[in-house]
Formats: sequence, structure tokens, C-alpha cells
Amino acid sequence: MNTLFDRRTNPVGSFRCRAVHRSAAAFTLMELMAVTAIIAILAAVAMPGLQAAIRAAQMNAAMQNAKQLGMGLRAWANDFDGMFPGTVHPVTEEEFSNSNEVFRLLIVDYIDTERIFSVGASAWGPRADGRIEEESDRLRAGENHWAYIAGLTTASRSDWPLVVDGTDGSGKYNRKPGTKGGTWEGRKGIVVRIGGSAEAVPLKGDDDARFLPRVGYDEENALEVGAYMGDLARLLDPEG
Repeated sequence: MNTLFDRRTNPVGSFRCRAVHRSAAAFTLMELMAVTAIIAILAAVAMPGLQAAIRAAQMNAAMQNAKQLGMGLRAWANDFDGMFPGTVHPVTEEEFSNSNEVFRLLIVDYIDTERIFSVGASAWGPRADGRIEEESDRLRAGENHWAYIAGLTTASRSDWPLVVDGTDGSGKYNRKPGTKGGTWEGRKGIVVRIGGSAEAVPLKGDDDARFLPRVGYDEENALEVGAYMGDLARLLDPEG
């Protein structure tokens, strides 16, 4: 009874007890700084792994997009006697100046979305907005990140490249993230081949002049197409 009476009639003592309890449960400045330091160390350790996971996911998504683009091109070729889209428009006969102009031919009969023309972390432009109702909205500058080798057929060598992720504009790559040709830091390049396969190929060469090796000729740039594909073949970069 006395204890109960004291708690009810001695509010000052009760407040003092609660204050002592709160003080005992609170963090000191040193403890807070120690916890912050531990969190910073853990974040620093985890960051490279997180960045690698993000980049792997981007590359996997780009590979899937590449496969769909390759399927669309082969579907076109099946309807045009084995010929992939060439260097001129089949109706207007205007010469193509970039891969965007070629790939617009595929929408909407062979490919029904702009999304597959995106490569994560590409410096060629933003992701496509998906507007394909009007022809003028399709694959505007920056919405396509894939380069294309025009002038080939399904009878061309199956290991020749048909589509590659955007280079630096000269058929080469580099190790500078955030720049054209530096999407994967110069480590790999994604390629769709005439035979329909899509793969991430290790690049070769100097840091500022990385290149996609030609199958069977590792020291040759596979995107110097005029050297071995013939005069009709032409590398078309995206419209940046």
C-alpha cells in the first residue's frame, strides 16, 4: 500500500525514475558515431558487388532485347527472299544514314514495341518513350542504342555480326563509362549474328580503341565490315 501511495502522491519521484530509465536507454554520441562508421564500412564493402549485380542485370536485359531484335530482322528477311533490310528504303529508295531509319521498317509488323531498342546505361540517348502510333514518333534520335550492318542476307556467314550495341561512332569501343562505346566499360560488346545467336563477346585492343574481334581472326575488328563482307555491307550507328 505504501509503495502504491508513494507513486500516486510523489510525482517528482516518478518523473525522476522515468528520466533515469530514458537516459539509460539512449545512445551516447560515441556509440552513434561508431554505428555510423560501421554502416559506412559495410556500404563501401557492398557497393562494388551491388554495382556488379546492377550491371549484370542490365546486360541480361540488353541480351534479351538483342534476341528479339534479331528475330524481327529474320522475320523481315523471310518475307524478302532472305534479304535483311539494306542501305536504302525499299519504297522511297532514300539512302539510310543511321540504324534508327532501318529499324523503323520493322515497326509494327515485325516488332510491336520500342522498348527492345534500349541498352541499359547507353550514352546514345534516353530510353524510348513507347510512342509508335504515328510514324514520326517511332525511334526518334536517342531512342535506339543498337548499330546495324546493312547489306547482308540470311545466306551470309552465320558468324558475321548483324546487330551490335552502339559503338563510339567509329566501330570501336572504350573503357569510359557514360560515353558512347563505353556502356560495359570496354569489357564486352553484345552482338546478334546472322545465324540468330546473341552473345556478349569480350572486347580486345587498347583502352581508347577497344574492338569486337572477328570470329577466327581475333586481331581484326569485326566491325570494319568493308574489309571482309564486301562493298555492299555498311555499318550504321544509331542516331544520337
